[in-house]
Amino acid sequence: MRLFATVVLCALSTLWIPSCNKSEEVKLMPVTTDSDQALEYYREGMVAFDQVKFSEAMDQLEMAVELDPDFFMAYFWMYLMSGKGAKKIADAAMQSDAPLNTGEKHIKTAFKYLISGQYEKVVENLKAAIQLYPEDPDVHKILYIIQFQIMWDLEGAVETLENAIKAIPDYPLAYNQLGYALMELEEFKKAEEAFDTYIRLAPDIANPYDSKGDFYMNTGQYEAAYESYMKAYKTDSTFTISEKKAWKARELMED
Repeated sequence: MRLFATVVLCALSTLWIPSCNKSEEVKLMPVTTDSDQALEYYREGMVAFDQVKFSEAMDQLEMAVELDPDFFMAYFWMYLMSGKGAKKIADAAMQSDAPLNTGEKHIKTAFKYLISGQYEKVVENLKAAIQLYPEDPDVHKILYIIQFQIMWDLEGAVETLENAIKAIPDYPLAYNQLGYALMELEEFKKAEEAFDTYIRLAPDIANPYDSKGDFYMNTGQYEAAYESYMKAYKTDSTFTISEKKAWKARELMED
C-alpha cells in the first residue's frame, strides 16, 4: 500500500529500523514537547505510521496534543494526515510557540510554504533539515512524500529516496515509496527490487506484501497479486483492504 492517495504525510518518529542501536538514537532530530507521556504517544503513533496503520497513528497523535496543547510536531502531522478539519489543526500548529530546535524551525517554515503552495521553498527548507540530521530517516521521509504525493515530482522523489537509502540502507519504508515512484515511472524491474527489499527488511508486517500485490496488479500478474494480498491479510487481519484487493485480483484471474 502506498502511504497516501491524497495529501497526507508521515511524521518524524523513533527509528523503526531492525539494525538500530543506542548509538544511532543520538542522530535523530529531537522533538520538542514538555510532556514525556505526550512524547511517548507521538513515538507510538509514528511507529504505527511506519507500519501503515494510519488510524492508530492518528489516535496517538490526538492523545499527544491533549497532553501538550503546544506540541507543534504532533499538530503538524495531524494536519497532514487529516482530510476534515485540517485548517483548524493547521492554525493550532502555526500558533504553537514552543521553543523549537533548528530542525523543527525549518520544518515549520516548510509547513508555512506548503500551506501557501510555494513548493520550492518547501524543498529548500526540508533539505536544510536533512543537512542537520542526514541519518534520521524521518527527516528524509518528509521531503520525499511531499515530492511524490503533493508535488508529483517523481524524479525528485526518487532522488530523495535514493539519498535516504544511501544514508540509512536498512530503513524499510523508503523502499516502499521508492517502489511506487519507480512503478509510476514504468521502471518495473527496479520497482520490484525495491518492493522485495521492503519485504526482506519488514517480513513480519502486512504492508510489504500488500505493496508487492499492487506491483503484481499493475503488471498484470493477477494470480501472484492474489497470493501477495492474501499474505498481507493473513499477516495482519486488520488489513481488510488487502483482502478486498485479493478478491479483485481473483476476479481478474477468472476473466
